[in-house]
Amino acid sequence: MIGILLGLIIITYIINRWALFYGLIDLHYKMEIDKDKAEIGEEIKITSIVENRKYLTVPFLNIKETFPKGFNIPQYKYSLFILPFQRVKRSYNMKGEKRGLYSISEAELELGDFFGFRSESQKVKINKEIIIYPEKLDFKEALVPIGSPYGDISVQRWIIDDPLMTIGIREYTGNEPERFIHWPSSLRYGELMVKNFDFTTDNSVMVLLNIETMKPSWRPIEGHLIEKAISLTRTVIEEFEEAKIPYGLATNAKNKNSLHERGYLIHQGLGQNHLYSILDILGSIDYKVDTFFENTIKNTMRKQVNFSTAVIITPRILETYIEPINNLKKAVDRLVVISVEDNLLEDLDNNIIKYRSR
Repeated sequence: MIGILLGLIIITYIINRWALFYGLIDLHYKMEIDKDKAEIGEEIKITSIVENRKYLTVPFLNIKETFPKGFNIPQYKYSLFILPFQRVKRSYNMKGEKRGLYSISEAELELGDFFGFRSESQKVKINKEIIIYPEKLDFKEALVPIGSPYGDISVQRWIIDDPLMTIGIREYTGNEPERFIHWPSSLRYGELMVKNFDFTTDNSVMVLLNIETMKPSWRPIEGHLIEKAISLTRTVIEEFEEAKIPYGLATNAKNKNSLHERGYLIHQGLGQNHLYSILDILGSIDYKVDTFFENTIKNTMRKQVNFSTAVIITPRILETYIEPINNLKKAVDRLVVISVEDNLLEDLDNNIIKYRSR
């Protein structure tokens, strides 16, 4: 009896050593993700596939999948028993809770013995990236107009008017908004004259996003202000897309795709591919700044990017921005400034249309 028991222990020990030594050989693991771009709170399906490509059974395989901070599941663990030449799939859903570019770098496979005393582990590279897009805000509810020379302009009016270009002047009928009165011509003809508009595809918009919140730049980052500015930018460009007004993007956020470019510059365009190329940038950027925002304004003007309307979106107005912003107003037909905070907005040129976030 003792001999049989001893024999069983020896056999079990040999099998145990055999399983630990060969268990991870010809054991293949991969992770599949059903989408690499998602909205905040949107479900992302994760599928893990393990293949045992050998004649030996894998009795105790523990798998640990770790996700970056920002997802509702920080870590997912499970155990498998895999027969020879068996393929096992396991799926579950997770959600991104915050905007950003996230990298899933590796998973850990751990092979245990029958007694639980020893284990062998192996890390598997995954290298998957997921972009979580910024929150889209309600356009009408997101902005509050600040003292405009044209009166209390509705939030959408500066978008609706943008596809219109002046092709001449005509007599004032009393039905046109007062802001369309052309005063130099009215003085010349001795009666009120208004601008005559027509639709054109030549008009376009450049959106300038600032993620700088203060100087010096080594002070604490105010992420909540930057996130609000990024969400406002998404909201605005989607309004332009819906209104079929060509739009582009310039930002001083660190360019992850180039060592030479300071920030990003996307020329004006339309369509879903154009929209999502910008949404990818808005989802991916972090709080690192490539250049001061006043340089972004000057560089955009210097590169001769043709646009009739500029929209600046910033967490706040700093004193160093005032002169470049006022200079930009001289170079474009219309300038709109949207600031998360309203400080120093009143110091900008009176002909600039100003909003703060609600």
